[in-house]
Amino acid sequence: MIYINGRFLLQEQTGVNRFAYELCKALHQSGIFFILLCPHGEIKMCYDTAGFSIKHCGWGKSHIWEQLFLPIFFLKTRGKHLLVNFTGIGPIALKNKIMTIHDLGFMVNSKWYSLSYILLYKTLTPLSAATSLKILTVSEFSKNEIMRLLNVKKDKISVIYNAVSSLFMEPDTNYQYSEKKEKYILAVSSIDPRKNFATLLKAFSMLKDTDIKLYIAGGQNRIYSISVEELSANISSEKIKWLGRVSDAELKRYYEGASCFVYPSLYEGFGIPPLEAMACGVPVVVSDIPPIREVCGDTALYVDPLNQKDIAEKIALIINDRELQEELRTKGRARCQAFGWTQSARTLSAVIAELQDRFCMH
Repeated sequence: MIYINGRFLLQEQTGVNRFAYELCKALHQSGIFFILLCPHGEIKMCYDTAGFSIKHCGWGKSHIWEQLFLPIFFLKTRGKHLLVNFTGIGPIALKNKIMTIHDLGFMVNSKWYSLSYILLYKTLTPLSAATSLKILTVSEFSKNEIMRLLNVKKDKISVIYNAVSSLFMEPDTNYQYSEKKEKYILAVSSIDPRKNFATLLKAFSMLKDTDIKLYIAGGQNRIYSISVEELSANISSEKIKWLGRVSDAELKRYYEGASCFVYPSLYEGFGIPPLEAMACGVPVVVSDIPPIREVCGDTALYVDPLNQKDIAEKIALIINDRELQEELRTKGRARCQAFGWTQSARTLSAVIAELQDRFCMH
């Protein structure tokens, strides 16, 4: 029997939680039966769980549920079962499990995270990796990071790429969104230090185009104490719009109305927003870092994320060059076809089947 750690269903949707949700949908659509295990509580509205088999066990949304109640559940359950963890760390006490490591940012730069977060993940991640049958990750870059920093053998790691939700792939021929009348640059991410909004705002203030605005969509990161107001203190409130969390339908409309999309992240495992932007036909400016190169290929303008002048110049270049805009739009839409949740679910299914055969988990 396949069980999936469904703790994410009680949390707001993030890039990591989207990975979990979209893979669950794709596995379900491909006819693979699984049971989602999650704590007692209210499932967030952003997840459509119609058709999913869900079993509630234990209480709490924290790692305590994962490390305590999940192992207790399996102690009471007969037979050999496989637990798939798409988010979090996964219960260390269980050996019949797959864990997912999206990135190892907490081992790369401690300034990006709270002390409690660093201590938790630096302690538990290596332990869970050691006791897992398989480790999933979202890029070849992250695979190499796991091998380098956690000393995990290559054949224990499988790359399952992120992809774009089908909503973003559908052209909106009746698009009449009011924001289309306003010229703006769009950035999408949680307000997180490694997303590099401080440098983006400095770059934006250097633009000579006085008519353009900056829209930022994404929720406040609970481990990052600085507020959006503090970040934008030196920029006119008329020039910047903090959208907060928005639905996928709203986000698609913001993408479609943007003059360009900017993603100056300092560190990623993958980075879904640039793909979403390209799927919506928006030219993108992204950080010149290995995982983003792996995702975007030759379909974006690359910048040094620490160089505000470079970011400003590349934004201006896209805004003022219609031929370049069209070239990037065409390349971007084509690039998105290389990533799909169906393909990723197929790769994951093969990983699961191999483990079931090897350890007789049918």
